[in-house]
Amino acid sequence: MSIVYEAFDPHINRHLAVKVLRERFARDLKSRQRFLREARSAGGLSHPNIVTVFDVGQYEGQPYLVMERIPGQSLEAYLADGHHPDIDQTLSIAVQLSNALHYAHERGIIHRDVKPSNIYYNPESGLVKLVDFGIAAIIEGTDSGRRSDNTIAGTPKYMAPEHIQAREIDGRADLYALGVVLYRLLGDELPFDADSIGALAQQIVHHAPPRLRPRDGRTPVDLVDLVHRLLAKNADARPATGGQVLRELEEIRDDMDRGLLRAVRQHSSAWRWPLGLGLALAAVLGSGLAWVYQTQITAMTESTYGYGDALASVIARETAEALMLDDTTALSNLVFDFSVNPRVTFLHVSDSSGVVQASTNPFMQGETRAEPIDAKVEREQGGVRLIRRYDGDLEFRTPVRYQTRRIGSIQLGIDAEPLEAAARTTLLMLVLVFVVSLTVLGTGVVWFWRRHQRSLQQINRGLQRIGRGQFDTRLETDHRDALHSLYRQFNDMAVRLDQRFGSTAESADDAPLAECRNPEAATDETVELSAKDESAKILPITNRKRDG
Repeated sequence: MSIVYEAFDPHINRHLAVKVLRERFARDLKSRQRFLREARSAGGLSHPNIVTVFDVGQYEGQPYLVMERIPGQSLEAYLADGHHPDIDQTLSIAVQLSNALHYAHERGIIHRDVKPSNIYYNPESGLVKLVDFGIAAIIEGTDSGRRSDNTIAGTPKYMAPEHIQAREIDGRADLYALGVVLYRLLGDELPFDADSIGALAQQIVHHAPPRLRPRDGRTPVDLVDLVHRLLAKNADARPATGGQVLRELEEIRDDMDRGLLRAVRQHSSAWRWPLGLGLALAAVLGSGLAWVYQTQITAMTESTYGYGDALASVIARETAEALMLDDTTALSNLVFDFSVNPRVTFLHVSDSSGVVQASTNPFMQGETRAEPIDAKVEREQGGVRLIRRYDGDLEFRTPVRYQTRRIGSIQLGIDAEPLEAAARTTLLMLVLVFVVSLTVLGTGVVWFWRRHQRSLQQINRGLQRIGRGQFDTRLETDHRDALHSLYRQFNDMAVRLDQRFGSTAESADDAPLAECRNPEAATDETVELSAKDESAKILPITNRKRDG
């Protein structure tokens, strides 16, 4: 319908945008009136988030509008290029748009066509500008906001139920469109979409929008709730003004700005109880398993020591007579017989002077017995000495007596590897039991805590909604825990508040639905809706296009 040119004013050294009607529309009185109405609407507005109009006039019968040149591109083009604003960008866009709408509504102007193609966005600076007030309504006195020719116009996908039904509208229709824009920014889709305007209108008026599933996991629940309140069928259920939306958005943004520190504090405080309980359980379980391990190791060690003592005593008795008679052959045979035992690593039989008479090591025979290096005496009792050697073997030194006379001694080496292997296996099993038990207990504690945390958060959100006047809020009562009674009492309270203070305004479902004359014409372009008949008819108009 119009063309936008870039221009330059050398007197003020400024780049401008000049909007002119296409020639075929310039010849049409209604088109010229609509064009000049945009100048009237936007020309009286001075706001950082609304495009500034510098001049309006006609040149050789051609109406023109001189506006500030806006860097960046339309939000529609930005999204079409595959960009996905994150939650911080989306909140910034929402705050600026609600600020602009609040400013316009306070001056009696309803935009009536808020959509991404009428929002210019500079991703570098983050600045948002609301443009195209070409179908804006100027409310005077009790005027409903309809156009003077008794028609309404807008983009169906962004039109509020009362707007698409040709009923009286106010600034809350723009807030509904803002909700659709935010729904798309957060979830990458529209709340309602169809192949025809008739089907789309049916959805907008009669169907609840699907629950918004934000793309960004950081999206606050309060923002999702606000979007759904903006999309309420009944205008009375939406925020009353753009100023209220602005305040809620600023609170949400402030909460996010403080969110990291608060989250750390809240989570550290909230986790204090389960973490403390988990540490206590770990300490008790660890202490118990450590005691079990130590008891088990002591028992196995004593068993090994007892085995070594017994075997050394047997060898001492068997070799006493041969050692007394200095029968080295018999001693060698006895040493060989005992060395067959796989647990025996060495065996030396020495006389009273310490000379080895028989040994599993032939090079030791006839040599004086040497003390082992880095040996540690584990115990000494009744003349029997237990030594742990540097190589880990256990050495049992037992005197050899003939009757009551000491005639020599034996050195018996027992392999300690089975004992150490058993100790390692026991430790591994106990550690495994500790980890599994702690995991099960910890999982149970965390599950129990998170379940109650979610319940408390749900109650908190419910109370916040009640505080905002959303008396239709209800909590799920499927729980059969200690909070079931609290949930039920909350719902009873909400029912009583809803009955006492609930809105009695006419529901959107009770109003007539616009009849679609061209059901195949569902597009994102602006259309006009005729409201002359009892059932409004949807009339598509020529698509507007911007060049430059």
